[in-house]
Amino acid sequence: MTRPDPYDVLAQWLAAGLGKHGRALQGTTPIRYEADVRDWLYFTEETTGIGAWNANESTASTWAYAPALRPPNPDRPSRRPLAPRVSLHNPARRLAALAAFYAYAAGAGHIPQPPFNAAALRPAPAALPRTAPLTLEQAAALQYAADDVLPGRHRRGPYDTAPHRDRLLVHILLDGLRPRQAVGIDLEDLNEEDPHRRIRTLTCPAPKGDGTITHQPSREVWQAIADYLPHRVDGRDPETGRRPLLTSRNGRRLDSNTMPGRIVKAIAARVPELIFEPNTVTPDRLAMAPAVLLDHPLPPAGPDGWAPPDVPPLERLRLDLRHALDAAPLCPPADGGCPADCERCAVRKRMWAQWEQRWNVGAPAYLSWPVPPYDHRQRPADRLLAYHQSRCAVCGATPAPGRPAHTEDHDPHTGLTRGLLCHRCHPQAERGAAPFWVRYHEQPPAAVLGLELRYPALAGGRGR
Repeated sequence: MTRPDPYDVLAQWLAAGLGKHGRALQGTTPIRYEADVRDWLYFTEETTGIGAWNANESTASTWAYAPALRPPNPDRPSRRPLAPRVSLHNPARRLAALAAFYAYAAGAGHIPQPPFNAAALRPAPAALPRTAPLTLEQAAALQYAADDVLPGRHRRGPYDTAPHRDRLLVHILLDGLRPRQAVGIDLEDLNEEDPHRRIRTLTCPAPKGDGTITHQPSREVWQAIADYLPHRVDGRDPETGRRPLLTSRNGRRLDSNTMPGRIVKAIAARVPELIFEPNTVTPDRLAMAPAVLLDHPLPPAGPDGWAPPDVPPLERLRLDLRHALDAAPLCPPADGGCPADCERCAVRKRMWAQWEQRWNVGAPAYLSWPVPPYDHRQRPADRLLAYHQSRCAVCGATPAPGRPAHTEDHDPHTGLTRGLLCHRCHPQAERGAAPFWVRYHEQPPAAVLGLELRYPALAGGRGR
């Protein structure tokens, strides 16, 4: 049997775009797989002379864990020998690319079977940290910030990209769909009403691999779709001829690898302090967040609809956001857009300003904690730790799984320990200008207990 040229097989495999199990490669995987297999062919055909069809497990292991080689450039000949290319390659990915390449070659009839099992040579997967989903308060704040980007609702600076589209993307992600699923929705996939079940559904790509699934979105998503369609830039996918729901300014389908992350971070940066760090917010964290309005009933609010003043700051945020959303709903879609003197938009602006004012005049969380009884046998540092109970003094949050313990905060002028702050609040301890920071500086947790502890008073500057 005459063996084909491996470079011809590579070209056919790249045109097919198939993985080991015959599924279509997604995202940047084809580009990375192509670079890995070209490097493998250069190693087997040009460097060692073994040949791609005669290689074995030992050859593959040597190549996978060695520095990537740089093929010569015929347009730029060099007199010096080529040095190994500095490459942050992934051995597991390189072996996965080989497995997909040889599986295609065998399936297409170029070779009777793969010369070795590349997948069996992959290293054992390491225990990677799990992606932490957003909390209910963070999801509520992000949804409100997404609603606030629409024209006429600006409260935190200009936002002139594509507000209706970006708001819809955030709503879809908060509804549980991943970025690839959200970007893959077409106008033809919107089923306004199922005649049998009398519900609205949409069809979107499966979370992994090929195929599609049927998703029943929330009412907020359908409202966001209705608001976005009059502002959508029309366009068609050149490969399928279908009309993508989320389009760029040129009418093209959004890139699922870059655009959702950029949009989410831009909207997250509009949320007031103490909620989360915008750079840590990813589309996958939104997709794993709990439902904001539908599945989590809230406790009763105060007589005026707002949260009672004695609840912790994050709980007050959750209650106030729910009240603002109910009292100032979004304008229904109408021809000509929202009028300049729209009463609903005015109410929504007023609710946002009142919520920000309530947030700023709130008290730090530790002022609502019960003071533990005095025990003369207890060390002062242990008494402060018992008062905190692993909670942040300002926001009241406990360390998330995989995150370090809260940091011991101190006054740089006196050198006295104040209390424990989380990784979100600690960077703002000195530059925070909100009234609750003033109260924290004047009467920190250590002062509430009558303690004067010289920093560092706790083990390593960390709490327990």
